[in-house]
Amino acid sequence: MLAERLRYDGGMFLLLFLLSVMGVPPQRPADIVEWSATPVSAGVTAGDTAKIVLRAQIQSGWKLYALSQPAGGPQKLSIAVAKDAPFTISEKQIVAPPPKKMKDANFGTDSLYYEKAVELTVPVTVAKGVSGQVDIPLEITFQACGAELCLRPYTQKLSVPLTVR
Repeated sequence: MLAERLRYDGGMFLLLFLLSVMGVPPQRPADIVEWSATPVSAGVTAGDTAKIVLRAQIQSGWKLYALSQPAGGPQKLSIAVAKDAPFTISEKQIVAPPPKKMKDANFGTDSLYYEKAVELTVPVTVAKGVSGQVDIPLEITFQACGAELCLRPYTQKLSVPLTVR
């Protein structure tokens, strides 16, 4: 009787474990927020600034925290170029729509966020001496939260082609 009971309990545990593992696909930040970027114009002169349109498609039910997210809560959106790349971004000059504001139960603070989609214009200054076809290596660090789950901050890397004259 005890052996049958242990076999039943062990089998139920294994079944429940497998259902929980297989029934809930893992949430990857890149699946929740899909990023794309394109230059406003195909070319720029070395030493000048290129404008890059950065778009985020945000999965339904999720929030992407804004550039202006105050400290003490979730990871604010951050847009940079890869270290040692011949480009610079001034985050203060990024043009973004006003975010929504809410009392965020996940963090116990007021949070600034976007839902569904957001489009930002990112000014990227090209160093003097750069020429030809180049790729701007953007690094977008963000955090997304749903009603009951917050994903860890994640850095998405994008490469934006640009012709420098």
